[in-house]
Amino acid sequence: MQAVVLPAELDHYIRKGVDKAKRLQARRKRWQRYGTSLAACLLVVGLFFSIRLSPVVAAYVSHIPGMEKLVELIREDKGLQRAAEHSMVQNIGESVQQGAIRFSVDEVLMDERRMLIFYTLSQDRSDQVLSLHKVELLDTAGNPWGLGGASWSHNLEPGQTTKNRIDFTFEERGEVPDFLQLRATISIDGEEQDTPVNVVFAIDKAKFAVHQPFSYEVNQEVHVDSQRFTVESITAYPTQTEVRIRFDPTNTKHIFEFDQLELADEKGATYAFWGNGLPYSREGDDVVIYHLESIYFTKFEQLMLQAKGIRALDKDKLTVTIDARTGEFTKIPDERLRLDALRQRDDVVGMDLSLMVDEIDHSRYVSLLSELTDDLGNEYDLLQSTSSSDYSSKNIQLYGHLFKRLTSYGMPSEYSFTLYSYPTRLTEGFRIKIK
Repeated sequence: MQAVVLPAELDHYIRKGVDKAKRLQARRKRWQRYGTSLAACLLVVGLFFSIRLSPVVAAYVSHIPGMEKLVELIREDKGLQRAAEHSMVQNIGESVQQGAIRFSVDEVLMDERRMLIFYTLSQDRSDQVLSLHKVELLDTAGNPWGLGGASWSHNLEPGQTTKNRIDFTFEERGEVPDFLQLRATISIDGEEQDTPVNVVFAIDKAKFAVHQPFSYEVNQEVHVDSQRFTVESITAYPTQTEVRIRFDPTNTKHIFEFDQLELADEKGATYAFWGNGLPYSREGDDVVIYHLESIYFTKFEQLMLQAKGIRALDKDKLTVTIDARTGEFTKIPDERLRLDALRQRDDVVGMDLSLMVDEIDHSRYVSLLSELTDDLGNEYDLLQSTSSSDYSSKNIQLYGHLFKRLTSYGMPSEYSFTLYSYPTRLTEGFRIKIK
């Protein structure tokens, strides 16, 4: 996770954002932006845990050259390990050379809801940071395929070779073609390269076609602090388990997320989201589908769904407003949130925020916002988000956001944004029986 404090020098900070903005497209697809920033924040969660590889996976890797890195990239996810045990990994080995950069698609692990692409990115120099800036999944005609979300981690270390993975989560897609094309824009030392690289690779549909999903119809209503939601169903795919929850639109509070939402069996084994890929997707305003580790290849007699806490905030406190002239908040949910700096120059707006958190949230960074509006109706594009800790106090988290104004309706007098998350909770979590 990139955890840096936004620079104090106004000109340098703003001009860097302007230069970067000029290289961006006029408007990015929301899911691409969301997926990228989410990956940067969440992918490291799995690093805090150590999970031993199953003997079957270890044996599977031992006789296949080059597979050791793939298993290292899925070692925190029991569901993906078991998918590998059941021979769902497709060996690809397709690559392309562009100048000094070589990009390879090594393996693919997929089903009808998710695709993991394991790749290698290399160059001759060892003093530069080589990483992915943008990825797209296309058919061979160059049309976008598999609409949904994409996420990947950002390499922060210089070196000749980077091996990692890209997660695609499908919300809409047609028939899986025999060949797909991965288009990737490369970044060298943080600078986006002008020409993307394209790798065409074959898909072995037989690897996943035999593994059809199964579901449990639950339809249990949960009540906590007069707030209601219904766990409608649990659907298991080889790469993930989907928990479909419908929130009551008459709730007085907006429920952001659950603390440690997980499935638990009778032996105490748990299946949670381990920080890779996208944690959830939405259907309209009231339905959220949470993505947990797969239980597809797991045998159990009992199954529970549980969460230790529920983050929520009064609906009338979700909107935050800022006076553009004074650089001060005019509406906030409570005194936990502070505006440390508002930076405005030309069509770029930057803001530094600090958030007071309880001990439970010391290592849990939130996505405070990703969209900005103003009183003149201007549109904005999020260029950069950063998060870090205030080293003088573990209870304070620092957030920075940099926006590019896309329209020219004039200089606003007020900015506003809607909170995506906040560290306030209901009094308790929940636990219900699934099987």
